[in-house]
Amino acid sequence: MKRRTLLLGAGSLAGALQLAGRPSLAQDTYPSRAIKVVVPFPPGGPTDVLGRRYAERLSAIVGQPVVVDNKAGAGGVVGADFVAKSKPDGYTLLVGSSSTQVTSPLLMPNPPYHPVKDFTLFIIGFVPMVIACNPDLPAKTLPELVALLKANPDKYRYSSSGMGSINHLGGELFKMKAGNLVSLHVPYKGNSPALQAALSGEVDWLLDTVGTSLGQYRSGKLRYLAICAEKRSSVIPDVPTTAECGLPEVLVSTVNPVALPVATPPEVVRTIADATRTIVRDEKFQAELRAISIEPETDVDAAKSAAYFTGEMERWAPIIKASGARME
Repeated sequence: MKRRTLLLGAGSLAGALQLAGRPSLAQDTYPSRAIKVVVPFPPGGPTDVLGRRYAERLSAIVGQPVVVDNKAGAGGVVGADFVAKSKPDGYTLLVGSSSTQVTSPLLMPNPPYHPVKDFTLFIIGFVPMVIACNPDLPAKTLPELVALLKANPDKYRYSSSGMGSINHLGGELFKMKAGNLVSLHVPYKGNSPALQAALSGEVDWLLDTVGTSLGQYRSGKLRYLAICAEKRSSVIPDVPTTAECGLPEVLVSTVNPVALPVATPPEVVRTIADATRTIVRDEKFQAELRAISIEPETDVDAAKSAAYFTGEMERWAPIIKASGARME
């Protein structure tokens, strides 16, 4: 009996040693605990709304809690940097924007991360911007606004949510591509006061996201002149594109990606990619995005997303340099 006990003990020890040499099945399964989705902006904005709806559906697919964590600051850089430097295990994701992946790093002399090289990215939505004006302005089309600004340099002003914001840089892009127009930029502390300035006539025109100003457009308090996109929006199909108005290079959108730290294992990246693909191809989810003026991107592809953001950095770098905007 004693010999049998010793043999059983030796067998158990051998089995334990063998198991210790390789990870358990539970360890191999991803995800096995809660996932954090970092939104690098305050609650309530379009990226936050998108992040929360994405998190809800991701949780249903992977069978684990998905918690949204708002880490705002420095134009999204604080939250994006947190994710870039997180453990690359798939438990910390970013729902970012063009600010985190293009403009904010370009505005900084020493950005803490590379917007493309430090992430695996999957674009899930585009938020197109519109060129809009106060209805009292004598310009009912984009060509008429261009002619008005050319004929009256320095007379008309445009607003933005701040120096280096996408609506500021979009305004500079428009002025440059329309023939180096002269129109004073008036920065405000946030999108809401910038829009209010245009509604009240304090400024004459602006670039804004469709979702932010759609109510004012539909009520006639704001005039949409053109959407800065390659094709018309299903939300405002009557508004022409900048290309239709003779300015095909004036493309301005906020683009939302899901991002993981670049060293995340391929099998984990594949799980998130497959789940994301399922989410954005769901018609109900697409309808929810369009209701907040986000055009869903159903072609979830890391290589295409990286190429897109690389191209955007190259496109916006000279605009930022010419504008003189900086972020310390």
